[in-house]
Formats: sequence, C-alpha cells, structure tokens
Amino acid sequence: MSRLARIASPSRLPLLAALAFLAAFVLLPLGGLAAATVFGPDGFTLEAWRALAEDQNALTQLSASLQLGLAATTVSLLLGGLHAWVTIGRDLPGGAWLGPLGIAPLVVPPIFVAMGFADLASVSGFWPCALLLGVAHAPFVAVLAARGLRSVDGRAYEAAWLLRGRPRAERWLLRAIAPELLAGCLLAFLFTLADHGVPEFLTVKGKTWHTYAEGLFSRWSRRAVGTTFAELQSPITAALPFVAGLGCLLWAALRLRAAAPDRGVVRPLPLRPLGAWRWPALLAPAVYLAAGIGLPVFVLVRWVLGSAQRLEPMSLHYAQQSFHKAMDQGLPDLLHSLWLALGVAVFVVLLALPLARASARRWPVLDLLCALPAAIPAILLGIALVRSFHDEALLRRLGGDFYAGWGFALCGYAARFLPFAALTLSAQVRRQSIAAEEAGALVRRSPVTRALRLHLPPLLPATWTAGVLVFVLALRELDLAVVLPAANATAVRRLANAVHFQHEDWSGVIALLLLSLAVLLPLLPSLLAGRRLASLS
Repeated sequence: MSRLARIASPSRLPLLAALAFLAAFVLLPLGGLAAATVFGPDGFTLEAWRALAEDQNALTQLSASLQLGLAATTVSLLLGGLHAWVTIGRDLPGGAWLGPLGIAPLVVPPIFVAMGFADLASVSGFWPCALLLGVAHAPFVAVLAARGLRSVDGRAYEAAWLLRGRPRAERWLLRAIAPELLAGCLLAFLFTLADHGVPEFLTVKGKTWHTYAEGLFSRWSRRAVGTTFAELQSPITAALPFVAGLGCLLWAALRLRAAAPDRGVVRPLPLRPLGAWRWPALLAPAVYLAAGIGLPVFVLVRWVLGSAQRLEPMSLHYAQQSFHKAMDQGLPDLLHSLWLALGVAVFVVLLALPLARASARRWPVLDLLCALPAAIPAILLGIALVRSFHDEALLRRLGGDFYAGWGFALCGYAARFLPFAALTLSAQVRRQSIAAEEAGALVRRSPVTRALRLHLPPLLPATWTAGVLVFVLALRELDLAVVLPAANATAVRRLANAVHFQHEDWSGVIALLLLSLAVLLPLLPSLLAGRRLASLS
C-alpha cells in the first residue's frame, strides 16, 4: 500500500478531519491575523509593530492584567487548594459529600458571581475583581488538587509518616501533588487573563484601570475609526505577544504535567485525622462554596422575588410575574444556549478522540497544538474567526450565510473548548496498556472494529467527563458570545444585557434555569445509575 493510500485509509479519516478542523478554525485564522500585521497596502511593513512598541497604554494594561491574574490565582489556590486538602482523605464531618462539590462553582458563569456580589455591596475596583475571579476559577485548582491527592499511593505516605513524622509527611504529600496544583493554578491564571466581562462589569462607571483583554476588545470595537494601517491592526499586534507568552506558560505546564510519574496507586491515602481542627476546618469548604455558588443563587432568587425594584415588596406573586416575563422574553435564548452547548460537547468529543490517541501514541506535539486555544483570550479567537469568515464568498456560493449561522458559533465554541477534551482524553490514553493494543492488532479485524471494541470502551468514563466539562463551559461562555454573531442570542449574553438595562426580575429566572441545566448533566450518572457523588470529581 502506498504512503498516500495509508494516510487516506478509513481508519485515519477521523484524525484527518480533526486536524483539518484545527487548521481551519485555529491555526489559519491566527496565522492570517499575524500575516495581516506585516503586509499592508504598500507591501511589507513593520509600522504596526513600531506603533505597539511606543504604546505605553498597552504596557499599563498588561501590567494590570498580570497583577490581576496573580492576585486571582492566589485566591483560587487558597480556596480550591484548601477545599481539596481538608476534604480528601480527612475525617472532616461531611467530607465525603463536600469533596466532590469542589467542582460545583464551575457551573456558575463568572459574570453571575460578579452580579451577586455587586447586588449586595460596592465591589468596584481591583481587589474585589481579583477576589471574584479567584472564586470563579477556584474549581480548576480544587478538582486537580483532589485528583492529585487520589493518585498518591497511601503506602508511600505511611512510610514517610513512620520515618519522618506527620508534619514532614504532609510536606512530602504537598510536593507530590505539586504538578496538579500548578496545572490548576495555570488554568485559573489563563482564564483570569482572558476574561474581559467581569472587569468591565465591575468597573464600567468611573473606570480608572483596564485589563489587557479589555484593551483588545476596545481596540477591536474602535478599529473602524482608524485612519492608518497601524491603527487598524492595533488589536492584533497588541494580542500576538500576549498569546506567545501565555503559550510558553502552557507549554511549560504541559511538560511539567507529562513529567509527573504515573504512581500506579495500590492503596489510597489513609484517613488523616484533623484533631482539634476537625470542626473549624469546615470553614474552608463553607466559605468556598458559599462564595462560589451560594451567594450568586441567593441573589438570583432575590431578583426573581423583586429585590431590584422598589414599587412593591418581594413576594411569590412577583416571582410568578417574573417567571411569565422570562418565558416570554428569555426562553428562546435559553433553548439556543442549551442546544448549542450540547452540540458543542458532542462535536468536541468526536474531534478530541482521534487527536488524543494520536498525541498519546505517535505525535506528542499535538498536545501543544490542541492546547493552543486555551492560551488564546476568547476575544482574540473570536476576532480571528470573524476576520477569516465574515466575507467568505465560497461559503456563500455553497448556500446560506455560514458566518451569521449557528454552525459558525458551534465551530467557534468547539475551537475554544477543544483543549479541555483533548488533554483529558490524551492523559487517559497514556494510562492504557500498550501491550493490550499490540495484542489486539494481531487479531484479524478491521481498524474500525478494533477501535470500537478495544480502544473506545476504556475511554468512555473520560469521554463522559470531557463532554460534561465542555457542555458546562459552553453554557457559561460570555466573551466569545460577544464577538460571534449567532452567539449573541445565547442566554448568558442576553442576561448581561438585561441586567445592564435593569431587567433583573425575569433575567434571574433565566439564570436559575441555566444553572439548573448546567448541574443536571453532571448529576445524570448519580440520578440514573445510582452512582456515588464522588464520581463527579
């Protein structure tokens, strides 16, 4: 069989399709943006880059973003790390139930957390913004720290305890889970740097500082008034160095995570007593869960009851009116968000499966390519997609307006969240036995049959996890929804506008329904199969 025939064989078609999607919706749009900054109407020029080097405002915004990222990541580490530390392998009262809830705040969009705090107190400024983003992104640290604690062999911990005492054993345990902790912190850091909705919402009046992501969106919004080539390209030239720096951090985290050994756990960690801190330690998960999910839900319920208006007191009658308004004005947006999130979850999993196998077995560099969208602010990815597809004559000739349709929104969201599914599945593939796959290759079956019977079944739990994660992230995405035309009709985007125009009553109903949908899918295994809640983490 020729090399071309082997490449085009049916078993390679899913991988080729996934690579084609990655090229069309990530690599080529970003490459087009980069090329446009150096090729002007008169040919090759560095005018746009010289203007960026002289722009002191960009440096100020970058400094503000880095400070915000470090402060918010510290909050995420304290909240998420402490939650995992006191609930996994401890005798904390209710720890078996509280531990898996570390992921719960992930279903709440960060903008909802900001709305909750802003409704109860004045939260404008740098430190309230850092606190809110730290709370919103703490689940990344909590879940990865919990996974690290579960992967430590209890026999090694017991040996360290007997030989060196408990304090040194605890320090050894902290070093053992350091790769997972750092990976969680990096995810929190990346999401904080990429977020422009929360900083803009909290400080839209009397703004004295801007983040880099806000600056990118502002430059993109004002590009039409630009009079020079440098002004027109300023959103791109400002973003590309930022992306390069985030990409380097992401590459370092991937290498660090890949270098962490698979410890082959035989015995889990022993139950480590908290002693006199057993009941006071409940304060850590209580504060974390109350700030991440309790307070936003409390504020949304108050909105539904009429707290945002002063014409009549809060009541169930007003809640009924809010519900009817929500069904009339916000239900279509909620349904659009639901179907879009489900479609994105299925599509991303189908793309991630062949990419994960290829990166784990043949080409590790695919891990970095798949992870690239995680290092790109959602605003920049949206700009790249808009620049590439907004005037695509060939697509219009084939029928329909792809740019304005839901297909474009689905592909944009899939490009945004592909890293989370691909990296989750590739890590799971690396844990599979190569000997079993080699033995299966000796059986005279087609590649499709081997994939369905040998390769896919061990990945089904991780596939479900990846699909649920993508569904929740797509359901709460705001930044990309601001840029993509069809995604402007999603529930989160509509809610942000509704609150801005003081329609908190019915928007609170839609927000609560949105949170219920985000929670329902992860709970399905427990509801239908009777699995323990611990499976959620």
